[in-house]
Amino acid sequence: MFFSFLQKDEPHFPDLSLVVNYEPRQIIFYYYNSYLKIPLELCQDIKEIAGEEMNPNAPIRKWSEFLFDDLKVGSDLETLQNNEYLEGVGPYYYPLTNTRLYFVKTSIGESGALTAHDLDIMQTLNAEHPLNNDLASYQKTRKNGKRVARSEAELIRDINMCLASLREIEKINRHINYLNKLLQNRYALVETIELLPGEPDILPDKPRKEEADTPTQGNLISLSGLLNRRRKVGEREGSFNHEMKVYIIRYREYEKACDRYKAVLENWGTFYQQFLDLCYEDIDSAEEKLRQAQSNLQIYNSIIVKSFVNSIYQDSKTLSTFRYYLETGRGHSIQDCMNLFEEESRWSEIKASQERIENTIYFLQHGTDNQRAAGEQVDQLLKRSKAYEEAAATKG
Repeated sequence: MFFSFLQKDEPHFPDLSLVVNYEPRQIIFYYYNSYLKIPLELCQDIKEIAGEEMNPNAPIRKWSEFLFDDLKVGSDLETLQNNEYLEGVGPYYYPLTNTRLYFVKTSIGESGALTAHDLDIMQTLNAEHPLNNDLASYQKTRKNGKRVARSEAELIRDINMCLASLREIEKINRHINYLNKLLQNRYALVETIELLPGEPDILPDKPRKEEADTPTQGNLISLSGLLNRRRKVGEREGSFNHEMKVYIIRYREYEKACDRYKAVLENWGTFYQQFLDLCYEDIDSAEEKLRQAQSNLQIYNSIIVKSFVNSIYQDSKTLSTFRYYLETGRGHSIQDCMNLFEEESRWSEIKASQERIENTIYFLQHGTDNQRAAGEQVDQLLKRSKAYEEAAATKG
């Protein structure tokens, strides 16, 4: 849901840049009732870097405390590192946000990684945008909404205010979109009936011992057949014993996960209330930000609506062009700007049409004889276009 802003589907793997710059609580904010997968290599980096970090409030120190003091994953990570038959351990539970954490040997894929740059974007979307005082003051002077500027300077100022308002509107719309997604997520959580932590889901498959084959030839068993049978049975038993060994190792980790799950369930009533409290805090904060954003948006939209410039020209590119006309002396009024803009737009269309025709001629001239008649028709169109261009230039 949140990560559509990053054009990533499910970035569940934090990377080193993220844990160096952001504390666990800032990251878990986006993983309520969800999960994180933390690579073993990253855990080793956290432990090493945190040991050299002197600032106790540094994010990397917070991560070290979270993993090794709160979740107590140290011994299980050593087991994961030293055992070739384990690909991961978990889940571990952070019940305040109902977040599950898995520790894996898997390397991070680009699409699955959550980086510090990604969270910078999310934090910017979450941050409040204070009201632009210059725009607010200007909006008060435009309450009457007169439609004709008294001077070029007044018109240029109005255009500058519109351009600034459009920039603010774009930022606020993204902010509002983010807040709506946050509210949608948190409301869905508090309205979920019988919300519980996720059960352990890494249950290994128990191997099955295959039945031994008993090839017979009449009532006799040949010596070679007997030897082959013993060899196959030995191979199957060796394979089965190995698979059973792997199964036992992995099942022990599953049992540990079940114990952690039971421990969370025993106190789930208290944890769940704390979880709801956090959700409602997020809802209250988001709704207050939303009210402020909508109030600011109304001021900026008012500037656009009451501008001297007609609404069909109120995009950033066109407004910047109008300002250029006024600042360079090519235009002295809003009407001059509109006339110049329309004229240049027509010339641009003529030029683009001519280029398309010339490209078509080029490809047709390199075509078959059956295409030459079409080429002649295009030549006629090109001549007409040039004649129109000359006539327009004469009138100008």
